[in-house]
Amino acid sequence: MKKVFLSVVIPFYNSNRTARESIASVFDEIENLYQDKNLAKIYSLEDTVSEIICCNDGSDDGTAEYLDGVSSADFGSGNCSFIEIKVMHLKNCGVASARNAGLDVCRGSFIAFNDSDDMWLKGSLVKRLSILTEEPNADLITANHEYDSQFIPKYAKAKSHVNLFYISLKDGLYKNCFIAQNSILKRRMIDDGVRFKDGMRYSEELYFIGKAAYKYKCLFLNEKMSKSIMKKERFGESGLSKNIRALKKGEARSLKLLYKELGISYGLYFGARVHSLFRYLKRAFIVAKRKAV
Repeated sequence: MKKVFLSVVIPFYNSNRTARESIASVFDEIENLYQDKNLAKIYSLEDTVSEIICCNDGSDDGTAEYLDGVSSADFGSGNCSFIEIKVMHLKNCGVASARNAGLDVCRGSFIAFNDSDDMWLKGSLVKRLSILTEEPNADLITANHEYDSQFIPKYAKAKSHVNLFYISLKDGLYKNCFIAQNSILKRRMIDDGVRFKDGMRYSEELYFIGKAAYKYKCLFLNEKMSKSIMKKERFGESGLSKNIRALKKGEARSLKLLYKELGISYGLYFGARVHSLFRYLKRAFIVAKRKAV
């Protein structure tokens, strides 16, 4: 059996309209990865396979039936025997539990995520993986979703790339800098037990980056690496992110859990809670402004 190089975990919930495009974007990027001569040589990719793990979180709109009919032959430009698609059917417990279920069975040396209503941009996988490979001792890289760039004045700059920054624990708690669908991490983080919080349905990414940045070297690429398939806003429009009050409560729960589990200072915890409140007020203002137009 060949070694698994990359595992991509995608949670699905009632995603029948976007499932194919989400999987196709990941499939195409993995195919491009295996054609990249530099990375193929570094990792001896000819002796590996990669896997896409589709975690169906109790969908009832036809997503389950679609996923059951999916095969590698449906995607790519030719014989992509080095890409395997696997499907897991789960009881609906939320996106955090669905991602964890994928992490529990993934076999890759590197693990990445996408969301069922998002797509990876062309060249994004090779770029992120190349940076993660070149940056000494880095364990995780994440990047922008939808935004070409954003203002991040206090992040520590990495020397290896013009738009690359380190994520400190404070960065992780104060700013939504971890975008799951743009993240790649090394196997050892998963082997060490870094997970999402089972059962969380809102702001689960804040908990994850807090656990990760507390112990590991995490990177943020200030460039857009993915986009929404349905062109929805990041919050206040549809899906789970529509409920900004629930997002605020989810952030509060994540911060409280991190405060207890990591033993971070009360000052850092309190500052992050205040920052979360201001973020909610800003979101509420933006949503109200949208509705008024």
